[in-house]
Amino acid sequence: MAEITMELIKELREKTQVGMMDCKKALQETNGDIEKAVELLRKKGAAVAQKRAGNATDNGHIEACINENNTKGVLLRMSCETDFSANTIDMKNFAKDTCSHILNKKTKTIEQLLGEVLFNGKITIQEKLEELIAKIAESIKTEEFVMFETNLSGLVNAYIHPGANLGILIELKADKEISGANREKVQQLAHDICMQIAVTSPLAISSKDLDKNLIEKEQAIIKEQLLNSGKQPNMIEKIMLGKISKYYEEVCLEDQVYIKNDKLKIKQLLENTSKETGLKLEIKEFARFSVGKK
Repeated sequence: MAEITMELIKELREKTQVGMMDCKKALQETNGDIEKAVELLRKKGAAVAQKRAGNATDNGHIEACINENNTKGVLLRMSCETDFSANTIDMKNFAKDTCSHILNKKTKTIEQLLGEVLFNGKITIQEKLEELIAKIAESIKTEEFVMFETNLSGLVNAYIHPGANLGILIELKADKEISGANREKVQQLAHDICMQIAVTSPLAISSKDLDKNLIEKEQAIIKEQLLNSGKQPNMIEKIMLGKISKYYEEVCLEDQVYIKNDKLKIKQLLENTSKETGLKLEIKEFARFSVGKK
């Protein structure tokens, strides 16, 4: 049998990030052949991944990345079994590298992502994920991601809450190119709206974007509550309009009261920045991911 030196073990560890003892065992099993040992560890990682696949993954890590001119951004949600693993450097690095990969490759789906080659140009993201699972010994999943892309008349921004358990991605759009000092002002606006979304968790940008079934369900609930309270039938429709308007203020981003100034709604905040910059600004889209759920 070939001599298993410390240098050989360290080389294998650098290649795989697996523990020293596991590297030593793999080298012993492959008679010191480092390439075969790498393959063996990958196979073991896949086996661990399959074994732990059904385990609950209620913790996780949210990652975001934006390109240099803020015209493209990605928000990614990873899940794992424990909070401890979610905060390891290995998890953070994997999430960061995967997020950057999506940004550069314009990947469309999770299935496509897992099959793409990353890192050293020899293994897929799925294989790298399996290596991470083997090292951490937990079920880890790449749950979901979104990518927003615009041109210079738009802007993409992101916010990751401390602890990386909540993340926001937003795209603002203008009627012409956002440049110079205006770009800084719109950046600040995007950041402020990201913070709003983090706190209030809106369901849609405006009432016209809300699911019609959701509105009908809410109207039915309100009507039943009013009938049960003994309100006169001729008053119900008027009261319902007020309550639905209040509901929109809770779940529609533009109708919400601004968390930094209760005298403003988000719609007014947009209008104020539009006047200040000479741009016609609108919220094009947003995404909000939190650990354990969308």
